Amino acid sequence: MSALGAALAVRLAEAADGLARAAGAARESGPAVGAAAVVAGLLTLTVFGRFPRVLAGVGGAAVGALAALAARGAIASALGLSTPLVPALGAAVVGAVAAVLPPVYPLAVGALPGALLGVHAPIGGRAALGAAVGGLVAGLAALVFATPVGIGFASFVGGLAVALGGVGVLAHQPVGRELAAHPFALLAVAIVLGVAGTAFQLGRAAPRPRALAPPDA
Repeated sequence: MSALGAALAVRLAEAADGLARAAGAARESGPAVGAAAVVAGLLTLTVFGRFPRVLAGVGGAAVGALAALAARGAIASALGLSTPLVPALGAAVVGAVAAVLPPVYPLAVGALPGALLGVHAPIGGRAALGAAVGGLVAGLAALVFATPVGIGFASFVGGLAVALGGVGVLAHQPVGRELAAHPFALLAVAIVLGVAGTAFQLGRAAPRPRALAPPDA
């Protein structure tokens, strides 16, 4: 297996572990918190695309949290923070900046995976340079397709919120326990809802053709 393939396998394993821990936390949170997560997820799937700054703030917070998780060790060491505070800091900073400057949001959505892949393709023997170039290229590409990228990522986050919230709502039911025990089932639900939410919101955002005026008599 190549170094890049091995790195991707490690990232996937980390994602699965994180999703399993999130499912466990959602189950322990109970029905009230779960219901709130479901409502927030449904709003993200159906409404937020009509409000660019809200979409950018919510989506930017999610990207910021993920980026901070990916670099939590370095950030915690540099700023002297405890590791659990790092994702909250990343969410707050990127979410606030994206809400003020919405183009930052799709740029960050593309830059995060680009940097994570680029770090495993060093330029001149420097992993940081590979991450910077990968993040810049992917971020600019995402910026070109800002609307579908922004709505698509936010819809996936909304789908994940609905799935995890459903685990909380059904915490005392067998189906809730089964979902919590199978994180990839939650991921499948999130992807299906995310695709549906993206299609719905992009369809509403698309300009409708004007009706032709009847010819003069």
